[in-house]
Amino acid sequence: MKYGQRSRTADAAAALRASHTLYARPALFSDPYALQLTSPGWRRVIGNRMLHHLVIGHLLRRLSPITAQIVGRSRYAEDCLGVALQRGVKQYVIVGAGLDSFALRRRDLEQSLSVYEVDHPSTQRAKREQFLARGFSLPSNLEFVALNFETEDLAAGLRRSTYRAELPAFYSWLGTTHYLSNEATLATLAAIAGLAAGGSEIVFDYSLPHEMLPQHLGRRAERLRRATARQGEPIIGGFDPARLHLELPPMGYSIVEDISGQEQKQRYFAGRSDGLEPSGASRFMHLRLR
Repeated sequence: MKYGQRSRTADAAAALRASHTLYARPALFSDPYALQLTSPGWRRVIGNRMLHHLVIGHLLRRLSPITAQIVGRSRYAEDCLGVALQRGVKQYVIVGAGLDSFALRRRDLEQSLSVYEVDHPSTQRAKREQFLARGFSLPSNLEFVALNFETEDLAAGLRRSTYRAELPAFYSWLGTTHYLSNEATLATLAAIAGLAAGGSEIVFDYSLPHEMLPQHLGRRAERLRRATARQGEPIIGGFDPARLHLELPPMGYSIVEDISGQEQKQRYFAGRSDGLEPSGASRFMHLRLR
């Protein structure tokens, strides 16, 4: 993304969460703040039923698997977080938070959970402005941690905050690794492992490399790569799952789950009548620090 601009992919992700929340039945993941946090152009499209049907239902109908990926990963991360909260975790770090609205949606946790949103300073600046413009008060448990992932270590950013490294934390890292080099992704995972207390957990999603995709998914992935490149946010990351399974244990991680597109479909999208299902080009991974 360009400095001084909000992330266009974060805008689009919020728009698709809003679309799903307003029009999908049943909604797999509900985000009632997404419409208000996205850009004015997206709000005009999503907020008008007829315009939404024309643009999202017809002109951009190929975005359906991306919508499934976005709402599926959010649902999965917050399902895992719910279990961690029951275990007594009191810190939640949202890495690459974008226009995530968790702190707004879960005011019930304001006194029991510290939320740290880590993201590019331009995206955070735009989000603060949107909060003010929409009349939202900042939750008292929300702390913004500005960070450029390609040039700065995550641990360094969190050390500037009130984050307590001696206590277990839950990390979510959604929709970000696709836009980072594999080296930057592994470095960030290593930084978390070096900072977080034992028992901490992380959920993230990652793309499969182009050569591992069947032909029809490869064509779809290539169209998406070109589209994000035109927006100045190219998709450059992609992991062979077998490589990750070798790279992560030496960092101190145990792999709780690594969920394929087919497994995502079975867990979250079975029985739907609207055809919504993930593309299969990305996976969800859940790790725990030993």
